[in-house]
Amino acid sequence: MSCFLGIDVGTSSLKAMVVDERGNIAGLASSPYSILCRRSGYAEQEPAIWWEALKKAVTLVTAQLKGTGKRIAAIGFSGQMHGTVLLDREYQVIRPAIIHCDARTGEEVEEIRAILGSDIERILMNPIAPGIMLPTLLWLKKRETESLERAAYALLPKDYLRFRITGEIGTDYSDASATLAFDLRKGKWAEEILEKLKLPKEIFPPCKDSIQIAGSVTGEAARELGLEQGIPVVLGGGDQAMQSIGCGAVTEGEATVNIGSGGQVCVQTDRPEGNIALGLNTFQGYGRERWYVMGATTNSGSSLKWLNQLLGQTDYEAMNREVEQIRPGCDGLVFLPYLSGERCPRMNADISGVFWGLSFLTDKARMTRAVMEGVAFALYSCLEACEKAGTRIASMTALGGGSRSGPWLQMQADIFNRELRTTCHQEQAVFGAAVAAAVGTGHFDDVPSACREMIRYKDTVIEPDPKIHRLYEEYYGIYKEIYEKGKETLVAVTRLGRR
Repeated sequence: MSCFLGIDVGTSSLKAMVVDERGNIAGLASSPYSILCRRSGYAEQEPAIWWEALKKAVTLVTAQLKGTGKRIAAIGFSGQMHGTVLLDREYQVIRPAIIHCDARTGEEVEEIRAILGSDIERILMNPIAPGIMLPTLLWLKKRETESLERAAYALLPKDYLRFRITGEIGTDYSDASATLAFDLRKGKWAEEILEKLKLPKEIFPPCKDSIQIAGSVTGEAARELGLEQGIPVVLGGGDQAMQSIGCGAVTEGEATVNIGSGGQVCVQTDRPEGNIALGLNTFQGYGRERWYVMGATTNSGSSLKWLNQLLGQTDYEAMNREVEQIRPGCDGLVFLPYLSGERCPRMNADISGVFWGLSFLTDKARMTRAVMEGVAFALYSCLEACEKAGTRIASMTALGGGSRSGPWLQMQADIFNRELRTTCHQEQAVFGAAVAAAVGTGHFDDVPSACREMIRYKDTVIEPDPKIHRLYEEYYGIYKEIYEKGKETLVAVTRLGRR
């Protein structure tokens, strides 16, 4: 039976998954890595580390296929969005990649807003925020001029690894549309914007649909990865577009809430309908005619990871049991998860995290639950923004780490006051990359038909508790008030710490 290899270049690990035509997972492996933080607010990764992680994960996952008679018919990609990888004319990496959770470009964000004015909404259709390719390139132009002058190509993270496998430079519409260097209405790189900012146009790669074939595995890549030479490789897409495919949310009104390193509320639409004033993103989906509206937070699962490292918590089952014993609201403890700034709806890179309401009653379990609730409150703000923009939400699927923790999943349902469904498989982005590979190589007519055949959901639907939701509404009001009344002080202390 034909199988499809999905590869997801995440923020904290690279995952490889093999899926057959019926949606059965034949193999899964991951390889972790870290974020480089050379200064407060910086977030970088070495592309060479991604490649080593890819070799390890692919070796592990293909070993699981031995003796099964299954073969890899195609490869698809998913990747962390917004990041910037610069290559020179010899295709060598110039400097570490600056990734999506980087907060160094506050000045550049303000400069872009001043220069572009109404062109932001007219052409880019998205708010300007740090960590995204356009302000990153402007920062490089001003502060690492030589790096940008040497650059022949500016790639997204997953596109770099796919280049290493196929030898072909390119990207897809979903990832390109999230760079802030893309004209969403015209479906091409925004030359008018790049000219105004005096950034080079020639470094941007050609764009196609996510399911189109980008190339095939070269002989060199086959030797390094232990794959067959000539396997077709589809372009794939940004992790949000691939997550949506991986959980079957591909038609208008179908929404997802994801807690990964960052967090997103994403709603599928049939047309671009975002709202910059609300901090919402409007990006293209897996094809030129597909769209989604998204509210994104900077620190979701990464907030819990930070706390666990700080407190030495490694037993997640024990942690979940302890959290379940704590009352909603943590006896008056509120957490703002702004560890490296925030996006929707705050759009503020110069803020940092806060625990509010610490007392002698505070313990590990209360702090842990407060972090979980704070992340859910941040995502609730994204959900509210989507609804204020007029986006219709018909259903919602929970994804990522927040869907694997029973108490965290219930917190989301109670805070959002919405039913949540979950998929039988736990890794949606890498699964979606495999689905894209299946569609792109003709095993299915289109993405919706592939999703119907390959994706299954758990029988249990998470129901909200109206009484607990009312209590959370009170805490949510306090959550918002802490930021609004303390914003100037929070900005001041954050900037002081970055000097």
